[in-house]
Amino acid sequence: MVDKSIPQMRITPKRFVDYVWMMDFKVISADSSMLDHNFISETSALAKMQNIDVQYLDFAKYEDPSEAITASENANFLKAIEGSNKPQLLWFDNCDALAPLDINLTFSLRSILTTQENRMIQAVFIARDDSLRLLFSDHHAAFYNSDYRITDYPQNNYTNGSK
Repeated sequence: MVDKSIPQMRITPKRFVDYVWMMDFKVISADSSMLDHNFISETSALAKMQNIDVQYLDFAKYEDPSEAITASENANFLKAIEGSNKPQLLWFDNCDALAPLDINLTFSLRSILTTQENRMIQAVFIARDDSLRLLFSDHHAAFYNSDYRITDYPQNNYTNGSK
């Protein structure tokens, strides 16, 4: 029996890897408080087994989002964003710093990630629910209505999926 008081994941790591490129979500979001603690590592391992390049960037390690993207240790991540002929899975972990509406980097990322035609990049944005709302639900936001959410909404903030 499933405990309905605990929000459930919408997708398993296996289903994610098996279908996300076929469905071409491009931009995926997940509430960090609801994401299974093994989801990133399990999904990454399965992706690598299918010859998918995986890049991970933890924005919490940097003071500024632009610094995170341009840091020399993240050169492969930046190269993957710019395009690839091979499937890429990009983890934007703790990306709450991208949520404010005045972050130019967010608008640049949107332009690159949502207009790609070759279905090679799937980008997963992981942040707190309030940051995800700014990134994807505010009509002034760069990624307004551009994501596919893989975690449920917090039960205490929603009833039947709406406020």
